[in-house]
Amino acid sequence: MDDRSYSLLEDIARRENRSLLQYVRDAYPWITPDEREVLAQVRVMIEEEQQGVGDLVRFLYSHHRPPPYLGSYPTSFTSLSFVSLDHLLPLLASHERQELARLQREVELLTDPEAKALVEKIMANKRRHLEALQSLAAAHSQPAVA
Repeated sequence: MDDRSYSLLEDIARRENRSLLQYVRDAYPWITPDEREVLAQVRVMIEEEQQGVGDLVRFLYSHHRPPPYLGSYPTSFTSLSFVSLDHLLPLLASHERQELARLQREVELLTDPEAKALVEKIMANKRRHLEALQSLAAAHSQPAVA
């Protein structure tokens, strides 16, 4: 694997591991009892995203490349701890949309077919997550019926 591809995969692994969705795992959003199922759906997305990162890191290991230094989450995320789920869902959808667009540009730069397939799998998950998050956000923007 060439250094450019390695560097790109390293960036992708770092971003995916420090994404807003991953931050939410420990951010403890405020939910009502009725929102438990929605939060459970978000947690499934978190796990799927983490599995994609794991696959990418294992690929790097198999090519005798060390995993990337992950660093910390962006400081802009720190204001999102303990916020309501209805506030968080549109932000998650927006973040997924931005990251998906970025990955679509980057995947074209990869020359290794196996690496490209891994990133395309991450993109497929992001597409599914984006659709689900947009649907959940739309459902939560509706006022409750009294």
